[in-house]
Amino acid sequence: MKAVGNRNTMAATLSLTQLSSGNPIYDKYYRQVDPTGSGRVAAADAALFLKRSGLADLILGKIWDLADIERKGSLNKQQFFIALRLVACAQNGLEVSLKNLNVAVPPPTFNDTSSPLLAGVAADTPWVVKPEEKMKFDSIFESLSPVGGMLSGDKVKPVLLNSKLPVDILGRVWELSDLDRDGMLDRDEFSVAMFLVYRALEGESVPMSLPPPLVPPSKRKKPAVAPVMPLLPSPPSVKDSRSSHTGSKTLPHPPKPAPAPAPTPAAVPWVVSAAEKTKYDELFSKTDGDMDGLVSGAEVRDIFLKTGLPSATLARIWELCDIGDMGKLTREQFALALYLINLKLTKGLDPPQTLSLEMIPPSDRQNSKQ
Repeated sequence: MKAVGNRNTMAATLSLTQLSSGNPIYDKYYRQVDPTGSGRVAAADAALFLKRSGLADLILGKIWDLADIERKGSLNKQQFFIALRLVACAQNGLEVSLKNLNVAVPPPTFNDTSSPLLAGVAADTPWVVKPEEKMKFDSIFESLSPVGGMLSGDKVKPVLLNSKLPVDILGRVWELSDLDRDGMLDRDEFSVAMFLVYRALEGESVPMSLPPPLVPPSKRKKPAVAPVMPLLPSPPSVKDSRSSHTGSKTLPHPPKPAPAPAPTPAAVPWVVSAAEKTKYDELFSKTDGDMDGLVSGAEVRDIFLKTGLPSATLARIWELCDIGDMGKLTREQFALALYLINLKLTKGLDPPQTLSLEMIPPSDRQNSKQ
């Protein structure tokens, strides 16, 4: 913890000129997110702008956590410059780390549109995936029984895991390949994933952002979906991704271990008090827009963002509370999420590794297994 504190201090003492290397484009970028000169950039505004970097959501979440030194859920000008410098590091293949703030890198680049592609991708740029490779990848694609020309994360996951590459590398492969952020891969996106996997097996590093020549020709002129917040917890399941649009999906997580229930779980009091539950139920009713008894990541986005908690903490809370891995939360699971958020905000307590029995919502205790 001391080392992290020292790095944060180092980042805080760097001047704006040092962070920008004197390049005026940093000021130009800042004026785009803070046109009134208020001195603060809200999380939502920063998220939408940084999304245009073309970097994977996992990388953007890490950049936010490093830049939001004060954990206020917003950035001042210096902190926004730190975020820009870290984006530049990632775009140039460097590790996203405060220790690299002094490394000389070109300024970051951002798209002028909501396209997930990097700026300057010409339609006639040759695709690096060779025809013979494409045929091989297409054959694998068809063998996985695509539905409507698409493969879900559940079908792609075993193929990726079979490569024996580290899970964090596979997560980045998934992020880079799912160009339209729908939680599924079409034929060309699957080819991108396979290309990256095969190159990684040959010892090449997986880039932080997708190089223009790797963007499939079919994706270069397609309108993109609306940008999504990288600061939100993305549900670990991709089952409901098409309907909920909760954000880009990482490689689906393996099932998380559920805590062992006591012999008489129903008799154990729930940590959420009746008064808290009433308050949280009222918020749930306002949040459940389609009134299906469940809330998606898209529906809770504003509530989660306004807490100002780090994205990693919010993602952990979502994962704990989404007990059935549905990608949505029930009324009781939503109450538990707010309870855990409140614990962090008021007492500084991090979410646990697994839920203790008294934390598991009563309606989920029958389904909890060792």
